[in-house]
Amino acid sequence: MRCHLIDYLSSIWLVGLISLAYVGFLFVLAILGDRIRKSSWQPYVYSLTLAIFCTTWAFYGTVEQTVRHGWLLAPTYLGAIVLITVGWKILDRIIQIARQENSTTISDFISARFGHSRGLAVLISVLSILGIVPYIALQLKAVSGSFQIITDTTSVQLSWYSDPTLFIAAVMAIFSILFGTRTVDSSESHQGMMLAIAFESLVKLFALSAVGIFAVYGLYDGFGDLFSKALANEHLHEVLTTYENPSVYLTHALIGGIAIIALPRQFHVAVVEYRSEQDLKTARWMFPLYLLLINLFLLPLALAAFMHGDVLESFNFITLQLPLAFGQTELATFAYVGGLSAGTSMVIIASITLATMICNEIIIPLLIKLRLQGDSRDIKERVLNIRRIAIVIVMAFAFVYYRMLSQFHSLSEIGLLSFTAIAQFAPPILIGLIWQGANRMGAYAGLLSGFLLWFYCLFLPVLANAGWVHSGFMDGPFGLEFLRPQALLGFDNMNPVVHGTFWSLMANTLALVIFSLYYKPGFSDIEQAQRFVEPFSGQRSAAPRRYAIRTDDLKALLQRFINPAKIDALFKDFSNPVTGRLITRGVVSESMLKAADRLLSSVLGRRGSDLLLHNLVDDKSPQFAHLNSLMEEVSEVVLFNRDLLNSVLHSLVQGITVVDENHNLVAWNQRFANLYDFPPGYLYVGLSAEMVVRFIARSGGYGEGDVEAQVQMRMSEIENRMSLHYVRRAADRRYIELIGNPISTNLYITVYSDITEYRNIEDELRKANEILEDRVEERTQELTALNADLQRANRNKTRFLAAAGHDLVQPLNSASLFSASIINKLQKAASRCPELSTDILPVAQNMEHSLSSAESLLNELLEISKLDADIVRANVQIFRLSSVLRSLVEEFRPLFQRKGIELRFIDCQLMVESDPVLLRRILQNLLANALRYTDRGRVLIGVRRSRDHVRLQVLDSGRGIPPDDLHMIFEEFHRVESQGDNGSKGLGLGLSIVQRMCKLLQHPIQAQSELGRGSVFTMAIPITEQLPEPETPAAAQVSLSTDQLILCIDNERQITEGMSELLSDWGYQVVAAINDEEALQKLQGRTPALAIVDYHLDFGKTGLDAMAALQPHWQQPVPCLVITADYTDDVKERIQALDYQLLKKPVKAMALRAVLNQIMGYRE
Repeated sequence: MRCHLIDYLSSIWLVGLISLAYVGFLFVLAILGDRIRKSSWQPYVYSLTLAIFCTTWAFYGTVEQTVRHGWLLAPTYLGAIVLITVGWKILDRIIQIARQENSTTISDFISARFGHSRGLAVLISVLSILGIVPYIALQLKAVSGSFQIITDTTSVQLSWYSDPTLFIAAVMAIFSILFGTRTVDSSESHQGMMLAIAFESLVKLFALSAVGIFAVYGLYDGFGDLFSKALANEHLHEVLTTYENPSVYLTHALIGGIAIIALPRQFHVAVVEYRSEQDLKTARWMFPLYLLLINLFLLPLALAAFMHGDVLESFNFITLQLPLAFGQTELATFAYVGGLSAGTSMVIIASITLATMICNEIIIPLLIKLRLQGDSRDIKERVLNIRRIAIVIVMAFAFVYYRMLSQFHSLSEIGLLSFTAIAQFAPPILIGLIWQGANRMGAYAGLLSGFLLWFYCLFLPVLANAGWVHSGFMDGPFGLEFLRPQALLGFDNMNPVVHGTFWSLMANTLALVIFSLYYKPGFSDIEQAQRFVEPFSGQRSAAPRRYAIRTDDLKALLQRFINPAKIDALFKDFSNPVTGRLITRGVVSESMLKAADRLLSSVLGRRGSDLLLHNLVDDKSPQFAHLNSLMEEVSEVVLFNRDLLNSVLHSLVQGITVVDENHNLVAWNQRFANLYDFPPGYLYVGLSAEMVVRFIARSGGYGEGDVEAQVQMRMSEIENRMSLHYVRRAADRRYIELIGNPISTNLYITVYSDITEYRNIEDELRKANEILEDRVEERTQELTALNADLQRANRNKTRFLAAAGHDLVQPLNSASLFSASIINKLQKAASRCPELSTDILPVAQNMEHSLSSAESLLNELLEISKLDADIVRANVQIFRLSSVLRSLVEEFRPLFQRKGIELRFIDCQLMVESDPVLLRRILQNLLANALRYTDRGRVLIGVRRSRDHVRLQVLDSGRGIPPDDLHMIFEEFHRVESQGDNGSKGLGLGLSIVQRMCKLLQHPIQAQSELGRGSVFTMAIPITEQLPEPETPAAAQVSLSTDQLILCIDNERQITEGMSELLSDWGYQVVAAINDEEALQKLQGRTPALAIVDYHLDFGKTGLDAMAALQPHWQQPVPCLVITADYTDDVKERIQALDYQLLKKPVKAMALRAVLNQIMGYRE
C-alpha cells in the first residue's frame, strides 16, 4: 500500500514537473523570440500559428468524432482548407481592411464596418465571451482529463477547491498574463509568443503522428492490414460503408470554414500578427498541408481504438489511452505533452483576445465616460492590470462552466457548441464586405436574433441535461411542440447541431438584411461601408477625425498611454528645431490626428480612443459638437462625386491601374482589361501587381524578350515608385505607351495608351520624309554655300570697318594732336604776346571744336556699325551704381554749368549687374541729348528701386518731343527739329546707339515726353546682393619729371610729329620713329620711361611686334601705351594679355595726359 502511494505521488509530481518545465520552456522561447528583430522564417511561423485552430478538440475530440462517423477527413478541417485555399481572398481582404482601420480584435473589426458603433462592439465582446468560455472550458477539461489519465487518478473524486483543473486554470491564467500582457500596445507584434505557439503546433503534430504510427505499425502491419481488419468488423464495416446524411458533414465543414475568420483567436493570429504579403502566400499552402498531416492518422487511430475498445475506458482520450493500454509510457507522455501544447496555445491566445475586448470595448470606455480613468502618470500599467484581471475572470468563468456543465457533454460536442456560437459573426462580416446597404441596426438585429436562437436551440438543451432547466422544457414551452428547442417548427429529423446552426444563421442573416433595408443608415455607416465594400477603389484611408485639437493638449493625452519614443517621433514636426520644445499653439493636422488615433486605438481600442478624443474636443472645441449632423448633409454630395469619379474612370480611352503600397492592385478600368485581354474575373482588388505584370509579359504585352527579366524590371519600377514614360511594342505589333507616376504617399498609377494608329501615321510620315530627303539635301547644300558667303561677307565687313576706322581716324588723330599742341603753345605765349590770345587762340579753339565734332560724328558711325555687326560684347560685372554716376556727373557738370543748367543725381549705393563701360556710354549719350535740347532748368539722374531691378532715369526740363516723333526717336538718322538748337547738329544716331546698347545689356529702355515740359528716359537694371570683386586702388597722381624719355612709334610721320610737339610742350623728352629699327638707332642705347606705339605699322607688323623686338635691348621692362583705331575684341585681348595700356584713336589730349599720369605715377 505504501509503495503504491509513493508511485501515485511520484507520478503526479513527475507529470506536473514535466508540464511546468514545458510551459516554462515555451516562456523562455517567447522571450528569445522577442529579441529577434527580423527573420526569414516569419511566413512559416505565421502559417504554424494559424494551426492554433487545432486545439485539444482536434487532439482528442476529433478522434472521438471519427469513431462515431468514420470520416476520412474531419469536416472542420475540410472547411478550413477550402477557405484558406479557395476563399483566401476573403481572408486577405479582412486583413487589409483591419490593418487600414487599425482593428486589433474581432469586435473592433465588425463595429468598424458599421460606423464604429460602440454599442455593437460591446455586444460582440459579450457574445464572444459567451461563445469562447465553453471552448476554454473544453481545454481545461481536456488537459485535466489527460493529466488524470496519465497519472492514473481518474477514479479520484475531488471537491472544486482540490480539483487539479483549478490548479491548471490558475497556471494557464498566469502564463497567459506573462505571455500577453507585457506591452500595452495590442497592435504590436507578439513575435516571441507567436514563435512559442508555432513550436507548440509542431509538437502536437509530431505527438499525434507518433501515436498514429504506433497504432498503424505497432498494433498492425500497416494501413492495409488495419483497414482490412476494420472492414471485417461488423460495426466498423457499417460505419465505413454506410451512406450518411451529408448535412451533418457539410454543416461541420461550414462551421470550420467560418471559424477561420470569426474566431477571436484566429483573427488575432491571422490579422494582428500579419506582417507581409508573403505571410499569407506561404499560409495558403502550408496551413492546408498541416491540416492534412494532422488528419492523416485520425481515422486509423479511431479504427484501432474501436477494435481495442475492451482495453479503453472511453473514446474521449483515445490518443492518450491507446499507448497507455499497451505499456507505451514514453509515447503516452509525449502524447500528453502534445495535448498540453494544443490546450495551452489556445487558452493563452483566447484569454488574451477576450481580455483585450473586455478592456478596450467595455472597461476603458466606461472609465473614460465616467471620468474615472484618473490622472496617474502610470495609466499604462493600469490598462495592463485591467487586462490581467480580465484574463483571471475569463479563466474563472471557464472553470465554473467546466465544473457545472462540461461533464454532461463530450469534447467534440463542447467544441461544436462554441464554434456555432462564434459562427454568428459570419453574416455581419461577410455581408458587410459585399453589401454597402448593411448598417448597424441590421447588425444589431442579426446578432441578437442569431445568438438567441443559438441559446434556445443548442445551449438550452445543455442546461436541461445539467438540471438547470426543467426537462419538460425540451418538449416545448407551455406544451407547444412546434417550439421544441431541437425540433423548431416541426423540423424534428435533423441533427441537433445542424438544426441549431440552420435556424441561428438563417435568423441572423434575415434580420440583418430586413433591418438594414428598413432603417436609414447614418453618415458613418455609409462612409465605413464604402471603405469595406470597395476598400481600395480610391485614395481612401482610415475614417478622418475632424477635431480641432492643439498639439500640447494631444501630447499630454498621449503621454499617459503611449511609449515616449513613439510620441517624440509623432510630434517631431511640431517642435522647435533649435530648442526642441513643442510648438503649443499649433493645431493638430489631419495626418497627425490620424496617427495619434491609431496609437490610442492600439492601447485602448477604438471606443476608448473615440471617447478620449471626444472628451478632449468637448473641453477644447465645443464648436465642433454638431459635426456629425453637418456630415450627414454633405454625405449625399460625397457619394455623388464618388460615383461621378467612377464613371469618368471607366469612360477613359486609356487603360488605368492603381497599385497600393503593398504592390497590390486596388483600382483599374475596363479599358485596361480589354487592352491586354484579361479573362473575366482575373482582375480583383488585392491581386498582386506581380501577377498582373507576369500575365502581360507572358502574353507578349511588353514585347519579345525574357519574361522574368521583364517582370523584374517592371516590378522594380513599381516598388521604387519611379516616374516613367516609354513605349513598348507588343507581340501582336501594337504599340503601347506607359506613363507611371506616384499619386500619393502609398499609391502608384500607370496609364496605358494604344498608340498603334499614331505610330502607323509616323511610319507613313517617315516614308514621305525619306522622299523629300534628297531635295532637302540639295537645298541644304545651297543654303550652306550661301551661309558661307554671308559669313565671308560679314568678316570682310568687319575688316573694312577696322581698316576704314584706322584710315579715317589717323588724319583726325594727327590734326587733333597738332591742334592741342598749338593751343598749348598759344596759352603759354599769351603773357608775352596778348594779340595771339585775342586773335589766333579763338581760331585754334574753333579748329579744335570742329575736329572734335568730326571725331564725334565718325565715332557714332563706327560705333553703330560695330553694334550692328555684332562685334561689341558686353562684359557684365557687379559694381556699385554710384561709381558710374558720380564720375559721369563730374565730367558733364562743367558743360551744364556753362549753359546755366543745374545737373543733379541720386547717389545710389545699390549693387547692379551690367557692363560699366557700355552703361556709361548710354548715360553719356542721354546726358548729351539732354544738354542739347534743354535751355534752362535742370537735368536729374534719378534712381528708383522696383523689386529686383533699379529704374535708372534721366529727366530734363527741356523742350520735349512732339507726340508724332516720340515713337521714332530710336531710329537711325532721325533728329527732332526744334527752335533753339544753336547750331548743334548731329547725325541722329545717339539714341539709336543707346537702344542697341540697352538691347545688348538686356536693359529695357522707355521714353516719355511732354512738349514744352521735358523728357524722361527710363531703363531697368538688375540688382544683386553680391559684392563686387575688390578693385586695385588707383595710383596717386604725382608731379611729372621734365627729364623723362618717351618713345613714339607710328608709321604716319604726321602722327609722330604731332605727338612729339604735344609731349614736348608737357615737358617730356621725345624720340619719334616709324618702326623698331629706327627707334633703336635714335635711342642710342638709352632706355625710355614709356613707349607709345601705334598698333598697325607697315609691312603687316604691329606695335606689339615692335615692342617684342625692343624689350630685350633695354635694361628693364618698359611700360607701353598702344594707340589704335581697331576696336575689335581680338586686338583688345592681345594688348591686355601683355599688360599694356590701350587708348583708342582719335586721341584726346586730356585722355592722353590722364593715362600718362597713371602710367608715369606707377613708374615713379
